[in-house]
Formats: sequence, structure tokens, C-alpha cells
Amino acid sequence: MAADAGFVNAPIPGMSLTTEPGNRPWENPPQLVTVEDALEFYAGRIISDRDSHDAILEMLELQVPVENVASILQKSSVMEGLHTIDVGVLVAPAVEEMIMAVADMYGVRYAESMDKIMEGFVANPRAVRMAMKNLEKSMDEPAAEIPTALPEEEPPMTEPMGLMSRPQTGMGQ
Repeated sequence: MAADAGFVNAPIPGMSLTTEPGNRPWENPPQLVTVEDALEFYAGRIISDRDSHDAILEMLELQVPVENVASILQKSSVMEGLHTIDVGVLVAPAVEEMIMAVADMYGVRYAESMDKIMEGFVANPRAVRMAMKNLEKSMDEPAAEIPTALPEEEPPMTEPMGLMSRPQTGMGQ
């Protein structure tokens, strides 16, 4: 149900055309135009700001890869109108290095990417055997038959039920 809440609260198509142009952050020129400006911004936000350390370290402790944390930071900055997406892509490797430096300062273990997480993943042999047995057992069982034709007799008419139904008059009443 929680996944549906985001869909309900999403803007409707054409809604952006009902506001004055320039009211949205992404409709204005970016505040940080060059890669150097963006790097200074991220250095101040990631390295110098102790409050952001807690949020970054918490994500890393939850095993969110460094490249995903950097992507979240740069995409949210694009949404806020701080810089363009191309500047964000160009600074992403440096942002990742800054995040890793903060993690190293606090001694927090991290994975650089999802590939690095999956390299260390080893499946439990017992769980694999159990899954294979279940798969073989389900393949040996006959599949349930799916009816291909409609029933020959029509079911007797019943009174319509439901929210939008109307009472029927003149049908044998």
C-alpha cells in the first residue's frame, strides 16, 4: 500500500504547464556551472560538514554501495537546481572518493559498487540443494489442467450485486 502512495501524490500530466515558468528549480539556470564549482560544493558538503557524515555513514553501514550514495547526492542536487546532470556525472568519481575518505576516517567498511558486494556472495550449498529438490519435485507433478472451452450450459440468471448495480424490474418479478 505504501508503494501506491507515491503514485497517488505524483504530479498529473500537464501540471508543470499550470505554473509560472521558472518557478521550479530545474527550470532555472544552475547555480554551479563548472565542475570545479561542483567539486568545491561537494567537498564542503561531504568532507567538512560533520552532520552529513552521519547520514553517509548510516547508508554505508546498511551496505549501500558508495557509487549509489554518490548517485543519490548528485541526482538530488540536480533536482534542487544546483548543477546540471552532465556536471553531476563528471564529478561522480570524485564524490565517490570523498565518501570513501569519510568512511575511512571513521573506520566504516564499505563496498564501492554492487559488483564488489556480489563478488563476496557465496550461496549456501544446503539451500541450493533444497531449491533444486523443490524444483525437480514441482516439475514431476502434472500441471493443473486449464479449461479451453466455455461451459455448455449457461448459469441461471441471478440478481446483479455490487456497488454500481441497479435493481432489476420486469424480470419475472
